[in-house]
Amino acid sequence: MTHFLLIHGSWHGAWCWYKVAPRLEEMGHSVVVPNLLGRGANKRLSQFISLRAMVRDIGTRLRQDQKTTIVVHSRYGILAAAISEMFPEQIERVVYLASYMIPNQKRAASYFRADTGSVLTPYVTVSQTGLWDELHPDIYREGLYHDCSDEDVMLASNLLCREPLRPALAKLNLSDERYGSIPRAYIRLTEDRAVTLQLQDKCIDEVGVDRVENIKSSHSAYFSKPVELSEKIQSICRT
Repeated sequence: MTHFLLIHGSWHGAWCWYKVAPRLEEMGHSVVVPNLLGRGANKRLSQFISLRAMVRDIGTRLRQDQKTTIVVHSRYGILAAAISEMFPEQIERVVYLASYMIPNQKRAASYFRADTGSVLTPYVTVSQTGLWDELHPDIYREGLYHDCSDEDVMLASNLLCREPLRPALAKLNLSDERYGSIPRAYIRLTEDRAVTLQLQDKCIDEVGVDRVENIKSSHSAYFSKPVELSEKIQSICRT
């Protein structure tokens, strides 16, 4: 069976996988769901949270006796890529979920600005002194959770937090020999208003994958379509 590492997106935490992780475990897989630095027990000032620090932290969660399949959501496709570059011998595959799968020497911030169809853009506050960004609550439901239950929207609304800015500004340093050797799949979320289909397809075209799947869902398929998402993930990892 597969060993999974589930990586949450910006402003979120490990809590967002609470429906998917147990379903993958019920299928017989093992699952690790970490909080990225700055979340949960990983509290740290935003100024000190870099992409490199995140890679070092998550690298400690990789198993030595079995390769890991990463499932990554939204902005932190950049983290999955950086982990794959650093630890290619420990990574089985990366599954990008409406995620920033971007090429070598590119920055997530540039792709966010280029995604002009995203409804989030006017609602993001950036602090250049505190080195964080924050999403305004007025856009939570429409931008992230428009097909999710009231209960899940309430949960998320009380847990979303500021995001360290430095990782989004970092240029990726990726090689064909290391990152390029890791199989990649992409799950498109066709009703996504946060990371638009145009940006998702741009990522697929620029970097390339060996498999593409689709879910009719908002940006938060782990809330609105957890069964379908879990089945898609398992299906991808069986090929």
